[in-house]
Amino acid sequence: MDESSVDTIAETLATESMVDTYDALASRWNSWSAGITPDLRSTWAHKVEKFVRTDERIIELGCGTGVPVGWTLSNRYEYIGIDTSSEMLERARDAIPTTTLLQHDMTEVQCAPGSAGAVIAFFSIPHVPRDRHAKLFSNVRSWLRPGGVFIGNLLGDDEPAGGDANWLDAGPMQWSGFDAATNVGLLGRSGFDVMDTSIVDHRGPDLFTPRHLWFTARRPG
Repeated sequence: MDESSVDTIAETLATESMVDTYDALASRWNSWSAGITPDLRSTWAHKVEKFVRTDERIIELGCGTGVPVGWTLSNRYEYIGIDTSSEMLERARDAIPTTTLLQHDMTEVQCAPGSAGAVIAFFSIPHVPRDRHAKLFSNVRSWLRPGGVFIGNLLGDDEPAGGDANWLDAGPMQWSGFDAATNVGLLGRSGFDVMDTSIVDHRGPDLFTPRHLWFTARRPG
């Protein structure tokens, strides 16, 4: 077995472990995530209103329980939520029952080219190994119509491979990412015009204190 095959197997096992962790967290996710300050998810979700027409398609990568983003957007747009955790999606179906919810890995899902007005991803892309971020950004760009926007957040500091063996007492978790300037460069090289960025130091329960780069990036056209 060659080295690339070993790396692929390791990534698959890590992803499966994180899915199990999020399954275990689903019942308490809303209350825990609401304790992160500042909680900017709804504020940044509303930024789509400048760019996306009513009833256009919006895709959320890592939709979790559908709260608050899916709940915020689904009354006005054709919302599609994508997540790997079946338990999270079960709660999303209760919260936003009339929407389309899909169990997929965001790096493998296929969406029709030019079919979306916006793609949103809050606190989800850092769980993807950072060497796959550029490819994911290119995929997202292809899903957007010209003038569509990608709104989300990424780690704000260089982190090749961080993790916790028992995150929130639920199981293993991994994350990785680049510093802010590198992230902006990756988005630009993936074909986006980066329109808005903000570095935010968050505070949350259990001494969870991540720094994230929040961004709005537009597909030209």
